Amino acid sequence: QIHQLQEELNWERQNYERGSKRVQLLQDAVSSLESCQSRLISRIKAWRWEQHQATIGHPFDDNLSPMQTWCEQLLGVNGKLRQEVMLAGEPIPELQDRLGLLLQTLIQSSLVVDKQPPQVIKTQSKFSTTVRYLLGEKVAPGKPVLLKAQIITEAQARNLGQLGSVPSENVGELINNTAILEHNTSSKSTCATFRNMSIKKIKRADRKGSESVTEEKFALYFTTEISITGCDIPYRIQMISVPVVVIVHGSQDNNALATIIWDCAFSEPDRIPFVVPERVPWKQMCMTLNSKFMSEVGTQRCLDNYNQHFLAQKIFDKPDIAGDYSNMLVSWAQFSKEVLPGRPFTFWQWFDGVIELTKKHLKSYWSDGLIFGFIGKQHLHLILKDRPNGTFLLRFSDSEIGGITIAYVAPSENGGQKIQNIQPSTKRDLEIRSLGDRIRDIDFITHVYPDLPKNDVFRKYYTGKSVHPPTRARRSEKEHGGEAVVLFKSNLLKVHINRLARALGRSAAAGMKSNASVP
Repeated sequence: QIHQLQEELNWERQNYERGSKRVQLLQDAVSSLESCQSRLISRIKAWRWEQHQATIGHPFDDNLSPMQTWCEQLLGVNGKLRQEVMLAGEPIPELQDRLGLLLQTLIQSSLVVDKQPPQVIKTQSKFSTTVRYLLGEKVAPGKPVLLKAQIITEAQARNLGQLGSVPSENVGELINNTAILEHNTSSKSTCATFRNMSIKKIKRADRKGSESVTEEKFALYFTTEISITGCDIPYRIQMISVPVVVIVHGSQDNNALATIIWDCAFSEPDRIPFVVPERVPWKQMCMTLNSKFMSEVGTQRCLDNYNQHFLAQKIFDKPDIAGDYSNMLVSWAQFSKEVLPGRPFTFWQWFDGVIELTKKHLKSYWSDGLIFGFIGKQHLHLILKDRPNGTFLLRFSDSEIGGITIAYVAPSENGGQKIQNIQPSTKRDLEIRSLGDRIRDIDFITHVYPDLPKNDVFRKYYTGKSVHPPTRARRSEKEHGGEAVVLFKSNLLKVHINRLARALGRSAAAGMKSNASVP
């Protein structure tokens, strides 16, 4: 369309130097330019939205070169049209105003945050961010362009709707908050990189009700004044980052991340900053959990229908195995504020713990389909009840954060069968001995559900020597999550305890030995 526009202009210049026909052609050309630029602005907004959604694992192409070329071409066409209007013989205010507005909009819309800051920022911690100007090659030579960053509140972000409004109150102190716009000839990009930034202090807004500091959203606000070759006046341009949550302690990280996940997943593209719904349909939540799980773990294997169903049972506290939860609404409180029934943690804390465990220790097991994953007790009993003794499956613990347990079929005292669970292995346990080696050590589990010999399936995960004599498991009469639990103690763990005891001295060693077998 740009080429067509230029051809129309050339034809018009050759054949109609004056008259109403020339004005009409100019009006048509400006209208075509408006249409083309509108599509460009929409594409830039879509790029920003896709960048925002990438936080929860959605696909994102970060290549800005095509849009940079588009910006540069539209700027060139705008300049030619302004020249044609000046050569029209008499002023045409309407076209001059339209072209002036198009020029201003293009110049001010070409600033993008190429590399966003981390969305959870701890005070006093260093971070970086990069801002790119898509008309960088058209910046007038001379004085370097200096960009400044400041941190703004959600309320201040809303007031930026009208261009030119500048936040008056400084709500935080940013260190290393200026950067020069520099052109890279090899990549043909013009960027300002803010290195070693940090938030020295932050001023909190008054909170409502039970709102916590980890629910308060801020943003980085970038501003500068820029001059473009061929333009008479400098332009003030501005852009804000995606929302960020500022924390002061690492213990706040998980809850802050929940705020970011909810914001990324459920906000609308053209929202008022940073409005999000209080409730969302479960099917939408489920897609978000699946996308986040796959992207964080780095796997192509998704959460299947069984996993998703149990997650719904968990968040809604509905044990009905046949329930349909797809259209039920999940609240922000259910997701991140209210603790799960009978547990000291929230749904998000529990789910995020599984992500961390799988990412660091179980990625291959999960990707190979060896971990059943999220499964409720009803479903567990349903699929294992007719299996031979020794049949087992791997499931994520629902009783503690970041644990994986082995559920298996065992003989009962009356000659029947029962389903038991080995005490969950956590990140710390798996750092001592891998899951594969732990499975090999346990003699009374023999076949992976439905009926695969465990050594055939897990052989490639065996690393060290098997613990001998064969591992013994002590059964505890107490209930763990409503089911009898087998407390698993390996000889390797006893070795570690004894080593620690010797290091602490004879008296400590005696105490440790006497308690070494206590679960």
